[in-house]
Amino acid sequence: MDEKIQLEYEFKLYKTVILFKIKLCSETISNFEECCETVIIPNQHHVLSLDIKDGIFVNNFFKYCIIDSSFHNLQSIILRDILIELVVVPLFHLRLLPNLLSLTLICHLLFPKDISDIYRLIFSLPTLKYNKISLEELNYEYDDINETNISLPAGILHQQFSTIECFVINHECTFDELIFILCHTPQLRHLICGNLLKTDQNVEDEQIPTLSYLKHIRIDCCYLDFNDFERFIKKVSPQLQRLRIKSNFKKAYLDADRWERLITNYIPHLDTLIYNCYQHSFMIYEDRSLHLIINQFSSPFWVNKGWIFEIFIDCRIIHFSIHSSKKTCFDFDEKKETIMTHPKSNNLAIQLMIHSFTSNPKRNQSLIDNYKFMFDSIKFIHLTINCATISSDMFIQIIEMLPHLVSLHTLSIPIIQNNADILHRVSLKNKITQVKLEKITEIEQVMFVLRLCRCMKHFQINENVPHLTCLCINISNNNEHILNELQNLIDTEYLLDNYTMKLVGHNIILQLY
Repeated sequence: MDEKIQLEYEFKLYKTVILFKIKLCSETISNFEECCETVIIPNQHHVLSLDIKDGIFVNNFFKYCIIDSSFHNLQSIILRDILIELVVVPLFHLRLLPNLLSLTLICHLLFPKDISDIYRLIFSLPTLKYNKISLEELNYEYDDINETNISLPAGILHQQFSTIECFVINHECTFDELIFILCHTPQLRHLICGNLLKTDQNVEDEQIPTLSYLKHIRIDCCYLDFNDFERFIKKVSPQLQRLRIKSNFKKAYLDADRWERLITNYIPHLDTLIYNCYQHSFMIYEDRSLHLIINQFSSPFWVNKGWIFEIFIDCRIIHFSIHSSKKTCFDFDEKKETIMTHPKSNNLAIQLMIHSFTSNPKRNQSLIDNYKFMFDSIKFIHLTINCATISSDMFIQIIEMLPHLVSLHTLSIPIIQNNADILHRVSLKNKITQVKLEKITEIEQVMFVLRLCRCMKHFQINENVPHLTCLCINISNNNEHILNELQNLIDTEYLLDNYTMKLVGHNIILQLY
């Protein structure tokens, strides 16, 4: 009898502890009403999360299940593939849930829609911490299908504050609509906005709220002029730590001095900045003043922050980015703290990446000629380049056009040609001290780079060199010590199996078998 009582007690205890994550969709459930009556309703106290796909399922769920405080463990709800106008009824019922923390709405939009009521209902949810609302178009023939309207009268701003801490607005939103939303979310810590559009309405500085807890902002596509963006950032949160933004091409967003003043005076706690934009390259060819603002990214402010400005060229498209990257492309042994970092004195703040060329040499030459002014006028310190479809002559030409380079990363080595004269000339002029090679196919490629970069101090090859049997390293000082250190490294790390190493004059000879 005692064992039976104990088993019953343990079962009751287990039943009180276990929580269910329920996912409902037409692919897995044939009789929705029966599922609600036999599974969900009897276990409503144990439901932790609901994920319902399909607008019909969503409507039927709220038809067969009464949402009230009985679902006291329900913390997360995802409603998928539902028409935006049908969301109002479910949201009305969700207000009765005592512990709802997360709400995701993935809705369909047939025509332009005023979604003010939806936002009002979201703001009325008493315990909500995370909210994501996505609008996906169904009527592809309608030109303004993504157009929505959010009008929250100023009279209710001080009457309805939301508890939301993380807000993902995955639909088009104008500047004034975003301000209205933020006025309702004083506890906000993370903001992600999909498309932030300019507005015809006049937004005064005093209308922009200051959110004391907001530390992370991401705007996936920002169409604001930099003046409005700057006004917004100045006011919205002095505690901001992470800012990520993409925009259409505007030179004002590339003004290093304006960014420096904005960060220093208004968001001094910012430790991560990621900015991206792109433009068709022919628009850049004709701009003879772009270098004046881009070269400002080599100032001490950017160097000390460890933030870099990068230009990424992909055939006819050119991308600009600012990012807070402490990583370097040279990645030696991190455990031994021998990773090669860029000294601050090198000012590696402006970098260039050329991702791909065409297979047509004449088009490639035309591309390089068009970029000549930018290459000459901007102080690029690092170059990452894919040389798979260009000749070594063109590669050397690019190096010569970038006289400030100290760091080089090749994703593939160019086709080697007989170019001794130009190779010798450029090798005497360039200042490259750090080199990383990838996709080596023959030892001649390594020798080509060694001849080109005579000032090299750090050299990394991320590829096995085929057919390599002998390596000679010329060392002018402390030869015995370096020989012993190198031999100890090879043995302790098991880098090579069969080899011999000896010192001949100032040369260390490594023989592989």
